[in-house]
Amino acid sequence: MRNIYLSLLFLLLTAMPAQAMEQNMGGHDMAHDQNAYSDRVYLSGMIAHHEGAVQMSEALLAAPKKQQDPQVAAWAKQIIKAQKEEIEQMKAWLKDAGGLDQQAYDAMRHDMQNMMHMYTSQNPNVQFVQQMLPHHGMAVTMTVPVLVHSQKADLLKLGQEIIEAQAAEMHAFRTWLNDRGDHNI
Repeated sequence: MRNIYLSLLFLLLTAMPAQAMEQNMGGHDMAHDQNAYSDRVYLSGMIAHHEGAVQMSEALLAAPKKQQDPQVAAWAKQIIKAQKEEIEQMKAWLKDAGGLDQQAYDAMRHDMQNMMHMYTSQNPNVQFVQQMLPHHGMAVTMTVPVLVHSQKADLLKLGQEIIEAQAAEMHAFRTWLNDRGDHNI
């Protein structure tokens, strides 16, 4: 199963146009600047990134129940649960790493606010899935340097889990959109 996700990751990274990745990252090149990598910067940015996913998920779940697709609502609930747990874990690690890097956190918060307005649809389910595809793609892109540079076993494990989980969700999201005949992203 792990090899399938790693293959999917490779395909994702080679298929995603560089311009789209740069746009999704709001000009922040944390994922590509090998000299700038630090666990502290990554964790600070990823906390804000995960908070953005929680916010998008909560926005979907705030829509009237009759408008919510049960599958999409289940994804939103799972994202909230998983990412809140990871946020707490990352905050705990940051205590030992010098605390939150406010600049990395603020830059990512800004990007998350912009990302919430990237796609708008009358259908809250479609909007959520359209927003989450590039959001998860950005998380994968941000996390690859962890696997290359981090020397912390726990962070390496989390990085692998983030990549595998978000790649699997991206596959499910794309399949859901394709089954609906929606190819807008």
